[in-house]
Amino acid sequence: MVRSKVSTDLHILPTDTLRDILSRLSLKEAVRMCVLSREWRRLRICHPDLVFTEDALFGMYTTWNTNLVPVAAEFITRVDSVLRPLWSTSTTTTATVDKFVVRFGLGRHHAHHIDRWVAFSVVSMAKHIGLDLTGWNDPQDDDKYVVPLCELSGPEGSCVNSLDMASVSLKLPLSFSGITNLKKLSLRMVSITANDLQSLLLSCALLESLSLEHCPLSSFSICHELCQLQYLRVHECGAGIIQLQAPNLTTFEFNDTLTKIVLNESVKLSEAAFVFKDSWYKCRCDEFDYIVNVLPTVVPYVHTLFLNLVVDYKFYRHRFSKTHATFINLRHLNLNIDNIVNPRNTTRWVTGLVDLLKVAPLLQELELHIDRDKSNILARTVVKAVPGPLHHHLRSVHITGFCDFVGIA
Repeated sequence: MVRSKVSTDLHILPTDTLRDILSRLSLKEAVRMCVLSREWRRLRICHPDLVFTEDALFGMYTTWNTNLVPVAAEFITRVDSVLRPLWSTSTTTTATVDKFVVRFGLGRHHAHHIDRWVAFSVVSMAKHIGLDLTGWNDPQDDDKYVVPLCELSGPEGSCVNSLDMASVSLKLPLSFSGITNLKKLSLRMVSITANDLQSLLLSCALLESLSLEHCPLSSFSICHELCQLQYLRVHECGAGIIQLQAPNLTTFEFNDTLTKIVLNESVKLSEAAFVFKDSWYKCRCDEFDYIVNVLPTVVPYVHTLFLNLVVDYKFYRHRFSKTHATFINLRHLNLNIDNIVNPRNTTRWVTGLVDLLKVAPLLQELELHIDRDKSNILARTVVKAVPGPLHHHLRSVHITGFCDFVGIA
């Protein structure tokens, strides 16, 4: 009797009210609500954020010590059980969602099911679509699920403004016409060629944010302007060159070994972060030399700069050639040094620091964080004062970390 009364009360509520009720529940709670009555299921009201994860569908259940095949099958069954009441036919739906995300270790052999989910996300007018198919044993490129980009292009995908892809493969078909309203694109461990990436970016005219992480690329060179791009992140992609024209770029984050970077006409770039990985296994190029002589030409207009570098002087050769380029707008500098000490050359990084300050004449705030290799215990070293220019604009200096040098000032 109580069940019938609840069903009747829910049935008379407006659709917008029902959606608002569901939006305040977790996906698991919303699924339970859908079994209250046939009328509720008939209305095909769904949670606005369909985020299918291991935790959402299995709770604290984990797969690390189980047979992954039946677990994947059960995951697919549970996703389908949630979506089945929302499908009016195999290709259309009367439900609408804001976010559709699948986060579970699946591969190409599950394509039949994933294709249906992608089709549902498009016809349900999802604004954010995410596929993170990362598993315990990540598949090789040949085993990665190939995203049906045609489903997302043209009028069918006009509602999509955010794509988040991980451990999938992207191959642009000949019929691909771009994702009309895409503004944010995030790719992690995605298999895509440099040519397909360029074609994809150039076909998304409204793209504002791009993140590339662990996507093996020989190069990342875009010939034409990305007029709307404001945020760019490149994390361990191994590209030999990064070159693009983004006149409205304001934020750039780079986390990799030293790479040739050309940001043509990015005069609005105000914030940049460079995390240089230790490249001892490659032909050694000193990070300070790169920062002092090259970086001012890459991001000359930057206002706030974050630097993280590994100083390993076992392979270091003192250069710091004179340069006429400067950071003409740099006001805030955050420098993090992981110092791997060589007993014979313990103080050369200080010279690099002084040269860096020379090319930042308008600096107002300096943060210096030093993390020295404490396994190499040395006697305290005296550093001879290195003359440098006066910094009339410098107002704040904050230094942390361990340093056994005397004379740094």
